[in-house]
Amino acid sequence: MIYSAEYAARYARLYIAPWRRKHLRNSENLTRILAALAPLRRPVRWLDVACGPAWHFRQFPSGCFKVGLDRSMAQLLGAREAGPDAAFVCADMAAGAFAPASFDLVTNFWAGYCYLDGFRPIANFLDNLIGWVRPGGACYLEVLLPEDLAAFNTCRFAAATGFRVFARTPDFTFWGYRDSGGEHRMCSPPLGFFTAPLAGAFERLEAEHDGAFMVHLIAAGKRAPESLARPV
Repeated sequence: MIYSAEYAARYARLYIAPWRRKHLRNSENLTRILAALAPLRRPVRWLDVACGPAWHFRQFPSGCFKVGLDRSMAQLLGAREAGPDAAFVCADMAAGAFAPASFDLVTNFWAGYCYLDGFRPIANFLDNLIGWVRPGGACYLEVLLPEDLAAFNTCRFAAATGFRVFARTPDFTFWGYRDSGGEHRMCSPPLGFFTAPLAGAFERLEAEHDGAFMVHLIAAGKRAPESLARPV
């Protein structure tokens, strides 16, 4: 309900323009990931989950077959206008919207999984992401940790935007924030919740904190099904 047409129209001003350094890091990492997938000798099949206005797609106008998934039709209408070369699906990120091994790259930015507001639905989301990646493919998540949320209100981003987060549990695993759209109720599992299943499914895993409040988690070299039982 938060992501109305009016809120979607304000989204870029709220979350794209103020966070240039984060988006630059996203673009740099995506350039590196897509270059590693280039030997496929065909367009990379890229799924962006909780794609919002599909800002990341617009940074790479060619060389990919792009699919955006989001639960907000208002966000998808804006994404379609800005990225007519991409396909968009309105669905819940925790649902099985695609067949296994459908994509070479699956991404989720802004820790969009937090909206699922519970460990079980976030685990379902993560299982879907891993399952949707083809053997040899990659996954790129931005992870928002409870310990960073606890310090968010004193960071320069909070000062610049006026956003404030509040704890729903003392450790900020369950938290929320308010903006012009209303109250957002969120859940942030610890980093190991993500790294354990990714390490079991991919050959390589890197986790880099951006020095502000996001961990950039990149898994590459999806193992073929018959090799998933091998020790990591």
